[in-house]
Amino acid sequence: MSRILLAWELGTGFGHIGPFLTVATGLLKRGHELHIAAREVAGAVAAVGNLPIAVHQAPLCLNTYGGLQDPPLNYAEILMRYGYLDPAMLLGLLTAWRSLIRVVRADMVLADHAPTALLAARDLGLPLAAIGSPFSVPPAVAPTPNMRDWETVPAGRLADSDARVLKVINTVRSDAQPLAALHCIFEGAAHFLSGIPELDPYGARPLDDYLGLRAVSAGSAEPSWPEGDGKRVFAYLHAPYPHLERALLALASSGARVLVHLPGGNAALMQKYDGERLRFAPRLLDFSKVVSGCDLCVCHGNVGTTLGMLQAGRPLLMLPMHLENFLISRSVARAGAGEFVHPDAAEPDIAGTLTRMLADPQYRKAAEGVAAREAATSIGTITDRAIARIEALAAQAKDHT
Repeated sequence: MSRILLAWELGTGFGHIGPFLTVATGLLKRGHELHIAAREVAGAVAAVGNLPIAVHQAPLCLNTYGGLQDPPLNYAEILMRYGYLDPAMLLGLLTAWRSLIRVVRADMVLADHAPTALLAARDLGLPLAAIGSPFSVPPAVAPTPNMRDWETVPAGRLADSDARVLKVINTVRSDAQPLAALHCIFEGAAHFLSGIPELDPYGARPLDDYLGLRAVSAGSAEPSWPEGDGKRVFAYLHAPYPHLERALLALASSGARVLVHLPGGNAALMQKYDGERLRFAPRLLDFSKVVSGCDLCVCHGNVGTTLGMLQAGRPLLMLPMHLENFLISRSVARAGAGEFVHPDAAEPDIAGTLTRMLADPQYRKAAEGVAAREAATSIGTITDRAIARIEALAAQAKDHT
């Protein structure tokens, strides 16, 4: 029996727990002890449900740092916003992660967007693995690449950003072997990446690194679609989206039967758009039933929802809010399985895009094509293979004790 710790440090949303839960049930059945150090403990507890998985608060950087170039262009510039230019903060985070790993007595660490946890585990001599979105695992190149490849990057900026962050890491870890490059945070770590190669924003990596088109549902509520004729559209939206009302108006006017899940939604706004053709779902829905019942999904391009819809051959209209959303949305659009509105658009044509997608069967055909290509290797096979790799990694630590 091994103790396995999932570390979630950066990023928000259930998607950071989902990939772990795809293998958690199998690991529990095989007698392993599982822990989650979560950035958002409320969401983690809800996602875990009745599974016997211990949930801990992850060490976090709560400071806000000014004077940084905006927006961030590469992985180093993301880390700058979370204490990686502040030696005292980074030392505190590393110390806290080491303490938590020791308290849990972890045999290995699975890091979901958790670079500091990876550094701490490396310092303790534990096996390492990165799980979750490919966005959070840069490729082994120096400097870490520009994530906004549509923008002109000043000469030397990427290399300078990597160098500044790397200097702080190596200064704080004075007793450890210094990292030769920033991507070495992930050196020696096994990869368990959500999705498939064609959706990887950094380009295809070895096929065995991917967990496939798979999403885990944390909800159980039955989807209740509006009655009548018309296609069924599921919308998973977030209240902070700047064009939320424009999106709701487009959905309500589309002629489709629309079911919306809007966490944190304003009651007055929901009352305004609730009607015969558009209904709000107050509780988290059984995602598998939503997928099987809908014809089209409207979402922000979050990883879990996107992969689950593509697995079932459902097209997506994506309204990205963040860079990671945008990159996966662009990949889906390139595959022909959806469209997106640019996050920088002042007045995005959501209604026009939605109307076009509902009328054109090519989007559904392209999404079904993606699903068919990836169905050659079953999700069960991928999951079993991932569980075996995790077990082997954890056993390495026990062999050295």
